[in-house]
Amino acid sequence: MERIRNWLLPALLAVVQLSVWPGYALLRGETVEAPRLVVGLAVTVAATAVLGTRRRFPVASALVIDALTLTGQFVVPDEGLGAAAVAGVVALYSVAVLRPGRTAVLVAAVMIGSAVLGSLTAYDSAVDIGGEALASLTVFAGTVGAGRSRRQWLAGRRAAERELARAEAVRGRAATTERDRLARELHDVSAHHLTSVVVTAEAARRLGDRRPELTADALRSAAEGGRATVEALHRLVTVMRTSAADEESPLEERVTELAAGFVRLGQRVSLDIAPGPAALTGPVAEAAFALVRESLTNALRYAPGTAVHVVLRDGGEALDLVVRDDGTPGPPPDAATASVGAAPAPAVSAVPAVRQGLGAGRGTSGMRERAVGLGGSFAAGPRPDGPGWVVRARLPYPSAAGRRNSALPRVSSADTATVLAVAALPVVAVLIERPAATATACLPAVLHALPLLWRRQAPWTALLLVLATAWIPPVALAHGLLPSDVAWALTLTGACAECVALRAVAAYAGPPGRTWPAILLVAGGLAAATVTLDVLSGGPLTPDGGDGGLGTVGFLGFLGVLGFVAVIVAGFLAFLMAGVWGLGVFVRRRRERVTRREDSALSAAVWSAVVEAYEERQRIAAELRQAVLRHADEVVAHAERADLDGAADQARAALTAMRGLLAVLRQGAATDTGTEHEEMPPSKPQPPSQPRDKTQPQPQSHSQPQPQPKTLRTSSG
Repeated sequence: MERIRNWLLPALLAVVQLSVWPGYALLRGETVEAPRLVVGLAVTVAATAVLGTRRRFPVASALVIDALTLTGQFVVPDEGLGAAAVAGVVALYSVAVLRPGRTAVLVAAVMIGSAVLGSLTAYDSAVDIGGEALASLTVFAGTVGAGRSRRQWLAGRRAAERELARAEAVRGRAATTERDRLARELHDVSAHHLTSVVVTAEAARRLGDRRPELTADALRSAAEGGRATVEALHRLVTVMRTSAADEESPLEERVTELAAGFVRLGQRVSLDIAPGPAALTGPVAEAAFALVRESLTNALRYAPGTAVHVVLRDGGEALDLVVRDDGTPGPPPDAATASVGAAPAPAVSAVPAVRQGLGAGRGTSGMRERAVGLGGSFAAGPRPDGPGWVVRARLPYPSAAGRRNSALPRVSSADTATVLAVAALPVVAVLIERPAATATACLPAVLHALPLLWRRQAPWTALLLVLATAWIPPVALAHGLLPSDVAWALTLTGACAECVALRAVAAYAGPPGRTWPAILLVAGGLAAATVTLDVLSGGPLTPDGGDGGLGTVGFLGFLGVLGFVAVIVAGFLAFLMAGVWGLGVFVRRRRERVTRREDSALSAAVWSAVVEAYEERQRIAAELRQAVLRHADEVVAHAERADLDGAADQARAALTAMRGLLAVLRQGAATDTGTEHEEMPPSKPQPPSQPRDKTQPQPQSHSQPQPQPKTLRTSSG
């Protein structure tokens, strides 16, 4: 199919060319000389054949076709080179689409030079040669502008495809990432608490007869280890409590709720969130939330009770995130001093100081992977200005967001080429009408087209400036700076700038219901400028012109006639401008349809990742509540009753359950590429039907009856 599309245009060009010349000439009985016939056929066939290779070799195709056209001018009449000329324009368009802008400009310059060289041999007048050069500049500059616009569109689609592929990759490993992260947390709990309880109890039972004091120490160690295990697991379950529905909430709401949970665990958390990031959602918000969550978790693990400050700022084209702690533990905040504005639940006792400094540091690498995966940067380490730790990340916004921080919008090569073509067109008309005034016409033409550089970023402003500069020819005519024929040429051909600006308003300024008045604005402005120009140039509407003109109707009658004529002209122009506006609306709707489809696919992938991670957290949390927390509570209870054997048995049972859960997690991570969960989220996942109350978040107590959890799959499942 692609090959048919590639060769369809060259075939049509060849058929049309051969039908016009020499076909139609021969049908009329005209004599076509054999050399001209042979050269004309050869140029047509060769140019269309080379055009078929424009997608693979665009630069070579454009240059070869240009050389064929230049060669044919010496033998073949102009009507015999139509297909070659069109083929050259199409090949240049392909160059602008498929190659960098500098290459397109160089090829266009070569083609303009070839056109000038051909005109030197065909014309003797400098006016004709200049007209040929300006006409070539207009056509080729417009072609490059159109091609660069198409290249930008295709680049946007490719960027969207890459973003979707990245989101799909994240979705594919969302559950695995959660398993890895939680497995590290659970390993610390089992290694530093439960194992010590079992070892201490076993030592006390073996040596209890000879050293009775070890029994008391073992009971005290069991009670402390059991409490530390309960606190650590409560912390982990608190972090896992975020529901899938919550993860689509604005970033400020999610971070505030997360911080409130850590305040209840004894951390002193303060937030500084700018208005821009506050309402952020999507992949960047998800990554920022994950970084804040991991940073607060690390602070609680390694510096419990310390003051932590979270800063989220809009950095122009990226979100800037800073999480720093002061390294100084303090008392848990109460309701009067909580920085996040939530009344804390009963404070959890401080984590023992022995926990500080433990851990393998793998959470930092996970945070770095998240930031780098979005094309951002990440850094973490000791604070240079004092004690404590600081995490810094910069997460770029998606390109579709269109965020800009510069005072002046960026000008693309496509816009520059378009402005050049629109400005050259009136100059060509003036050159044909009055060659001596060509230099004088350049400045008004450039000023009229210049606002089009910013038609995409500020379409209404560009349109108003174009309409304002359309009055330069009438004002210059009124002051004797331009002759009437030059002013008319600039006004009529300069209307192309109004058409381009109107299309930009329809395509970029908003929905059709808000942009249609631009039709009346353009039609009215052009009609007023045209009628004024007619009066100033002594046309038929002049009171004393044209066989007495309208001088006999009086001043008021003259104004009435002018108004009537302006309305008629405006109505005719409005009909034409409606077509231009409709083209812009078509472009806008097509762009919105494509971007909506891309955004929908991206949102579905991100939401699937959210749901899969949420499902994994809920499964693990259920296993913890059912299998581990109950035993950890029993460890404390038996230790407080001085039942060392019972405490050791419960610690051993908790440790066995914990290790079994760790084995399932690690096996699941190892086999995720080949198998799936027994129960996967639906293709169009929905948030949980009963999300938790965000205003009063209460951790579920492990002592309450729990529903039967979904069993995690094992390697044999």
